[in-house]
Amino acid sequence: MSQRFGLVLASALTLGLAMPVAAADLFGAIAFSPSTGKVGGGWNFASKDDASGEAVTQCGVGDCAAVVVFPSCGAVAVGDGYGMGFSADPSAAKAEETALANCSGYTANCLITMSFCNDGQ
Repeated sequence: MSQRFGLVLASALTLGLAMPVAAADLFGAIAFSPSTGKVGGGWNFASKDDASGEAVTQCGVGDCAAVVVFPSCGAVAVGDGYGMGFSADPSAAKAEETALANCSGYTANCLITMSFCNDGQ
């Protein structure tokens, strides 16, 4: 769970407010730097923008950009020359399979560098 979401949830519980958040209402994102091949991720955020922002921050390089934003599972594969492929799918295994296939269409020696699902997936 993200620290920001955890603080909001803790505050709501302290105040006795009901705050149901289903996994389908959460977003994850993966950011990628084409100059370094670095990736970063953000998950379990209430908005696409927040998930993307966290992914870019975690990537930590000036040219990082969110390449995939998703409500379920996502994956990024990186290969030679920092060629990459990404995918989102309800299944982590399928997201990884498609990311590898997409990467292999651009370059060789592709490996999954980041893959995750939001909670409840």
